[in-house]
Amino acid sequence: MCVIKKTISIFIPMQFILPLFYSLVFILLIYKVKFFALETISPTGLAGLFVLKLFAGCIVYLVYTHYYSLSDFHIYFSDSKLLVEQWFGKTSHVPMQHWNSEFESVLFNNSRTMIAVNAILQFFSFGNLFVHLIFFCFFSFLGLVALYKAFVFHFPAKKIQIIISIFGVPSILFWSSAALKESLVITWVGLIIYYSDFGLKRSYDLKQKTGLLIVIVLLLFTKIYVALALLPVLFANWLVTKVASKKTIVYYVLVFAAAVFISLVVKIIHPDYNVLQLIADRQSKAISEAKGGVFLVNDKNFICVDYYQKENSLMMQPDSSYKIKHGSNYLSWKLDNMADTTFVTNAKDTAAYWIYSAVVPAKTVLKLRKLTPGWVDFIRYTPSAIFNVLMEPNIFTFKSWLQLIVAIENMGIVVLLILALVFYDKNIIEQKEIFLCCLIFALLLFTVIGITTPVIGSMVRYRTVGLLFFIPVFLMMIEVKKMKRRFGVKNRKGNLKNKIDL
Repeated sequence: MCVIKKTISIFIPMQFILPLFYSLVFILLIYKVKFFALETISPTGLAGLFVLKLFAGCIVYLVYTHYYSLSDFHIYFSDSKLLVEQWFGKTSHVPMQHWNSEFESVLFNNSRTMIAVNAILQFFSFGNLFVHLIFFCFFSFLGLVALYKAFVFHFPAKKIQIIISIFGVPSILFWSSAALKESLVITWVGLIIYYSDFGLKRSYDLKQKTGLLIVIVLLLFTKIYVALALLPVLFANWLVTKVASKKTIVYYVLVFAAAVFISLVVKIIHPDYNVLQLIADRQSKAISEAKGGVFLVNDKNFICVDYYQKENSLMMQPDSSYKIKHGSNYLSWKLDNMADTTFVTNAKDTAAYWIYSAVVPAKTVLKLRKLTPGWVDFIRYTPSAIFNVLMEPNIFTFKSWLQLIVAIENMGIVVLLILALVFYDKNIIEQKEIFLCCLIFALLLFTVIGITTPVIGSMVRYRTVGLLFFIPVFLMMIEVKKMKRRFGVKNRKGNLKNKIDL
């Protein structure tokens, strides 16, 4: 027995044995659980796709460990360990960077869900980071399969295009295989789309209502702006099914007009929940963060100290708070007005602050025009925001091999849009509810991301969920037979298999 253990430890280090075990468990679930039984993809093919995600997860780990000096990937994990230790009284109160921060934006800055999920996983991982990575790969894979099933139910003849767009797009594969918010968001969004059938499901039993409500709440706690973009389009489709009307666009207009009206009422009743002001504040904060620095917060102010001067500017206190050394320089914002920046020189501040985040100066930053919190400015900003999300980085501006990969993918998106327009499949109009649902949801996400995210690396990551709806729609718009005739490609004789054994 000792010889076997020594042999295993030589070829498989101990820290990889537990991740390997969980990988095999999830592969077994793919073979045995009814949810993964698909008519169009064999169990072996589906297991192969999951293994591909595990491989992508390994690449994510290497990139985040050796390419980035600081990342959410490691912060969520380390904070979750501290949280578990606090639960069991194994440590005194340790202020955690994302959990205990008082600066919590209603729309954007809630990291507690990620820390809580990682804390629960600590009971399965025993502190092994790779186990967390594998669990998140499986979570997002569950959402991707759910999304695939939802699409293929309505477009059975387009299964190849759906497989490529959901499982084969490089940036989707990469970011959905990371222990980050995007993986959880893909899980919740995929399940919501599947169980609501793009909002077209006519009736629900109590079990279905409860399950759908739980998933929606989880999405709200993970990334609320994604939920706020998704729920109106699903509600519009639900209205269409209830009234059996063909005037789908009319109901979409009515729903979004109602959403704007509600936002105005909320703004009057509770000014702190002014959606456009929150987006504008988020943009101001993101522009400041893009320049890098150590960000600290107390109950009144949000400040930024130069990242490379942090040792000379900050003094740690016994309670793990920080004070600014006299004579230091820093940027300051009032929490109730993030749009106005104050540059403080020769500081004499005696207030205590808690570290919110430490951000290395970004390598590639887009110059964004600051948004004023009004609907006219928001609408005017939308085209350039969408363009930046879909086209940056490009082959003329990339600055690293990672950006080159994304630039090539963006060129592919341009080619896809051209092909969809030239070889348009008229039958797509029969599924206009799904087309509008996916397109509007994706464009809403792209708009918010493009307005609030100046760092290209972050923008590429955040757009992942939108691409899962944007790319499939345009791929399915292409009439393959028409394209083959145009390029002189002849169909091969023989029957196609019903199963795709990847």
